[in-house]
Amino acid sequence: MLGQAWLIPAFPIAAFLLIMVCGRFEPLRSRFVSSGGWLALLGVGASSAVSLLVAWEVFTGGHTPYEQTWTWFEGATFAFEGGIYLDGLAALLLVVVGIVSFLVVMFSVGYMAGEGERRIRYYAEICLFVGVMQGLVIANSFLLLFIFWELVGLCSYLLIGFWYEKPSAASAAKKAFLVTRVGDVFLLFGLVILFNTFGTLRYSELFADPALLAEHATELKWATLCLFGGAIGKSAQFPLHFWLPDAMEGPSTVSALIHAATMVKAGVFLVARAYPLIVHSPDTALYIAITGGFTAFIAASMALVMYDIKRVLAYSTISQLGYMFLALGAGAWAFAHTGGDAYAEAHGYTAGMFHLLNHAFFKALLFLGAGAVIHAVHTQDMREMGGLRKAMPLTSTAMGLAVLSIAGVPFFSGFWSKDEILAAVRHNGEAEPIFALLWMMALATAAMTAFYMTRLWMMTFTGPPNAKAHEAPAVMTVPLCILGALAVISGFAIFLGDGFASYVHYGYLVHQDDWVLLDHILTASGTHLSVAAALGGIALASLLYYRSPTQAERPERARFILDNQPTAWLHHFLTERLYISRFFDWFGLRCWDVGAAACNRFDLAVIDGAVNGIANGAIRSGERLRRLHTGFTGHYASYSLGGLGALVILLRVVLPLTGWSP
Repeated sequence: MLGQAWLIPAFPIAAFLLIMVCGRFEPLRSRFVSSGGWLALLGVGASSAVSLLVAWEVFTGGHTPYEQTWTWFEGATFAFEGGIYLDGLAALLLVVVGIVSFLVVMFSVGYMAGEGERRIRYYAEICLFVGVMQGLVIANSFLLLFIFWELVGLCSYLLIGFWYEKPSAASAAKKAFLVTRVGDVFLLFGLVILFNTFGTLRYSELFADPALLAEHATELKWATLCLFGGAIGKSAQFPLHFWLPDAMEGPSTVSALIHAATMVKAGVFLVARAYPLIVHSPDTALYIAITGGFTAFIAASMALVMYDIKRVLAYSTISQLGYMFLALGAGAWAFAHTGGDAYAEAHGYTAGMFHLLNHAFFKALLFLGAGAVIHAVHTQDMREMGGLRKAMPLTSTAMGLAVLSIAGVPFFSGFWSKDEILAAVRHNGEAEPIFALLWMMALATAAMTAFYMTRLWMMTFTGPPNAKAHEAPAVMTVPLCILGALAVISGFAIFLGDGFASYVHYGYLVHQDDWVLLDHILTASGTHLSVAAALGGIALASLLYYRSPTQAERPERARFILDNQPTAWLHHFLTERLYISRFFDWFGLRCWDVGAAACNRFDLAVIDGAVNGIANGAIRSGERLRRLHTGFTGHYASYSLGGLGALVILLRVVLPLTGWSP
């Protein structure tokens, strides 16, 4: 199946073309393609099936990457090749994108049922989105990755602004597009540095000679920093994180796809793909870890106070992505400083990728569950929800499993990967004090995560029963049940075969007995602290926000905390999103607008002034010369004699005085 991996992006892209052609032209329409939903299910389903088969073959076929190339275009002195590159990292992303995208499309059949003709555009864009993300994953070079990277940005722009008639949706789409372009400029700079230094952008050629990479450590430092700049924009890390919460203006299914399997995961994938380069630049690795740890902390703090259910989940995504970058940075830093640290690899790179897998399932579940809730109560404000547990038992149970998983409760999927990340960071803290600080921030983030996710569930599902709400149809609840099961069991992939690290790893391949690994996890002091943080956050949120079936009003305990100093000031500060969005708005108005006004004035006064001045001078000269053409023969004779006299004086008198002779 590896040689047929090109079919993975081909199926959804073909479905995109069919939906656009058959859905838009009346003679070609039928009940089968009236909305595009069944074509989308067929295209994405076929792609997902091939993805799983290819991933299985990669995982069971050894650890040597598979590459297939063909010449894309060439000139007299250069040639660019396209192709596919399959290793454990690509296989992991194929599993994530394949499973989540198919379940999202299935959920969409029910969720988007009331959108009428708009569904044609929706399903077409979803198919294109899935196809280009899968193309990004299997690309064999940074150049091909960059092309799919830009197409991913285009699809996110179209889907975030799906309801483009809403000013907020149109604004959010433009903000996402422009902010991520800032990161893309850095990514392009990084690719230019790499190509200028090594003469190639193919993975197999760049990664083949570690000694050559070590000789160009300075160039790699700047190249990898620029590559990470692209990841900062795409994965919404500080300071380019502020676009993602506003992107919740799109349908909840779009949010699930963006947050769990496509756009924001592309940034993490980029850093993981560039890992063989980053391990030669400890400065870049440290910067990645600091950015990830800081972003995880501040995003979790803002999620504590949000009332829009989708914004809570958006900040949660930013925070969890920060965890992944923290793990990748910690592993790369340890590898660079030790020349290959097996412990760091087992608990750094692998832990970050393991968390990417688990996060994909429970975050897709949370967004789809939020979509089912919004579909039932027609609001995103959690203060207007409550009492939905009996009306929506499947949704409440599935989201409860996701909450326990993301909170890090033992034996749910998030527990295994989050604990491995904390272990990697703590291990580095023994050699570098900054990692000790990052470990404390990550531990605090774990407590805040448990708190705000429990708060979300309590505000949404507890309280007096809501008689007006109803459970979603089966086409929506089946994906929730599947994702609920995955949110529980995906973490046990740590025990599959020789362990998750034997399938997705970099550097040393670590083999460890399952029972020894389990004993290590359950007896480690860091694990005890992370579990205590998770359980403490859940208990505090339950105390503050739980409502009994007979309690109509919100608990006074939460209002007491929010209405008293200094917590009221802190609550306002976090509600305003640390004033970061306001700062960028001010920056745009005061700097970009002032600069634009100055450029406009320069254009009008200098550029247009010069052009218009020349034109006006020509017009005035023409008007004056026109007066010489009177139509009288005597005037023309006078002009001729006068001109002849002037030439005689010039040639016989003036020029001889200057020494010139004919």
